[in-house]
Amino acid sequence: MNPNIDLNAKTVNVYPLPLTYSYAEAMHRILSDKGWFTLPKSMLSGMTASCFRLSVHRQLHKDSPTAYNWMAEHTVAAELIGVIAAQSAGYQFAPTFPLYQQKAIRDIRKSLDQGTGAIVWKDQFVVITGYDDHKQIFYYIDSPTATDGLELPYTRLGRNESPYWYYQIYEGQFETEIPQMIRESFIQAVYKAEVHDPMLPESQYACGLLAYDAIEQAFISGIYDADGAYETFMYYAICKKEAASYTREACRNWPELEATARHYEHLSAVYEEITTELSLNQGAAACFRHTKLLDLVRAAKNAEAAAIQSIRLLLREPIENRFHDVGLR
Repeated sequence: MNPNIDLNAKTVNVYPLPLTYSYAEAMHRILSDKGWFTLPKSMLSGMTASCFRLSVHRQLHKDSPTAYNWMAEHTVAAELIGVIAAQSAGYQFAPTFPLYQQKAIRDIRKSLDQGTGAIVWKDQFVVITGYDDHKQIFYYIDSPTATDGLELPYTRLGRNESPYWYYQIYEGQFETEIPQMIRESFIQAVYKAEVHDPMLPESQYACGLLAYDAIEQAFISGIYDADGAYETFMYYAICKKEAASYTREACRNWPELEATARHYEHLSAVYEEITTELSLNQGAAACFRHTKLLDLVRAAKNAEAAAIQSIRLLLREPIENRFHDVGLR
């Protein structure tokens, strides 16, 4: 696939995206099976602030949705909903990897013995559901619709095409109040919109509201991964839809969120239009597609900026009390 694609000469290869797990989907599968979270996935995506994150590669590579600080964000995600989590990550080429691999195997088996699955990175987030010590394998599922477990030999745990390994297990719960969870999730939404992820080099990635400027520049220059752009927008369209659903539901506890809910609903509608434009066949006039996409990206930025501003107005005091780091908890 050629990453240097001219919008005026290249259309997206449209294909059904595979139903794979995002981190929030994998987390929801485990916690709902455990009985620790009984609300829809959109509520977990909102309460953990996962649906509010936006990070993109400046050439819109398909790794954009998973380009963020897993350790930091997943720790906060679990804490926000009152779950005690343990996790570890690193590079498989490190000389200490075999030691970490053995510890991961022990930790995951222990969690499974207690009736709790584990999240593992296997070039996407997957859920470990069981193991067979005699065969030295784990069983895992890699999509929300999967029922039969795939096999992962112990020796292959963490050995991915990408150089990273990661796992997270859940050890218990602590009491937290729904109003506080909702309030904190929207503070985190502001943080994700305004602060660049320090793990990502700014020369290659853009985060939050600044991601829209990077997307716009990619479309104007024509130097971007068309299939990656399609996958990225499909993923974030789901996130924006969940943000809208979550905010609308949160209005039941906090009616003052009504304006914010309308902004996110508008944002979700704009993302649907963007994915439709990216799916157009080659018969569409190139100049029309070029103008329409740029207009939609700018509309999305305005809608998201309006949503964040409305949250800032509602939570001005707690946000300002965190001085220069709104992400502090």
